[in-house]
Amino acid sequence: MSRRSRQRRTAAASVVGSVLEWYDFFLFGASAAIVFHKVFFPDVSQLAGTLASFATFGLGFAVRPIGGLLLAHLGDRIGRRPVLILTVVLMGVGTLLIGFLPTYGQIGIWAPVLLVCCRLLQGFGVGAELGGAYVMSSEAAEPRRRGFYAALPGAGEFIGVVIASGAVAAVSSLPEEDFLGWGWRIPFLASFLVVVAALLIRRAAPETEQFEATRAGGKRERMPVWTAIRSRPRTICLLIGTGCATAIASYSIQGYLPSYLTNQLDMPANTSVLGITLASGVSILTIPLAGALSDRIGRRPVMIGGGVAIALFAYPFFLLIDTRQPWIIYLAITVGFAFMLNSVFAVTGSFYAESLPTEVRYSGLVFVREINGVIFAGTAPFVATLLVNAGGDRPWYLAGYMALAGLATAVCTWLLPETAPARTGTADEEI
Repeated sequence: MSRRSRQRRTAAASVVGSVLEWYDFFLFGASAAIVFHKVFFPDVSQLAGTLASFATFGLGFAVRPIGGLLLAHLGDRIGRRPVLILTVVLMGVGTLLIGFLPTYGQIGIWAPVLLVCCRLLQGFGVGAELGGAYVMSSEAAEPRRRGFYAALPGAGEFIGVVIASGAVAAVSSLPEEDFLGWGWRIPFLASFLVVVAALLIRRAAPETEQFEATRAGGKRERMPVWTAIRSRPRTICLLIGTGCATAIASYSIQGYLPSYLTNQLDMPANTSVLGITLASGVSILTIPLAGALSDRIGRRPVMIGGGVAIALFAYPFFLLIDTRQPWIIYLAITVGFAFMLNSVFAVTGSFYAESLPTEVRYSGLVFVREINGVIFAGTAPFVATLLVNAGGDRPWYLAGYMALAGLATAVCTWLLPETAPARTGTADEEI
């Protein structure tokens, strides 16, 4: 098989799993904001129910490092491809089962317990998904185009967001009785179609040549994650910090904003869903462009610029949101998400992969992403709810939190070395 053919098949396999990952996670986050507190936590106040829903959302991130590190360990030991097939199965089963769950009114406390179990199953599989997609895409790509190809899984995630948000927007427009009774289940059940497509494409994808060469040369580590941490502690810590802005700002917008618009601004539940759908559609284009730009000018300038932009836009973002004008809200979400956030997000795949050697790349990359997820992403909607409540239902504490996250990303990136082959003089070498 030619390198170009392997590159294309690997790219397709990486993208389709990312579609499923963010279909699952956006669907759960949006549902936590607008329906789960009514269906699974109905006997508490609105604030307590919302916090309980978001706490369940955060549990997925809590289990992600466990599943991610276990599966990534296998990915560094037995191969990228078989692990990425398994992640699709775990994510798909967890999402599909949510669509069949009885409500609190039907079985009482067991309803939220089962919801938590499904969320944990999702999180276990998701932990190794995007990291593995980054690794496969980076290892299969031509060195001079690695930024572009490693950004494609990120674009796939926003394809998943578009599909999921479109599904949520459609069912949330049903009469409330129908939506709460059966409508919210349809997007979860429909995930079966995405799972089947993902499995077929991933089964046809080849293993990466770099992993095969490492296996043939006997370079595999017994405990790859520990080797990565022990040999590169400073790099690992700074890489975790580089994901701070995208984790906090992204999940505050995706996970918390629907609740803010509905509960604080008394706007229709689908307003933020439509805005995120539009921003995600634009992101499908801007992410590969940002990845390609990093191939030309370097990973660091793109990521530092994105972090500073997030910090500067945090307060204007909420000023625009508070206008209660739908088209202004859509514009704010699109500018913040599709251009600022994604200038960082698009480059993390190649930047992380190039910072770690092949024999520990999967485990090290997943460790970075999942620790970041536990600390920043999984807690973002919960913290956002508390900050807005502490601010008297105003978003300014939350805006400050997002601005600090942007600055942290810029500083951590600045402290790391450039990795883009075209900027380091190694454009013809493998990572």
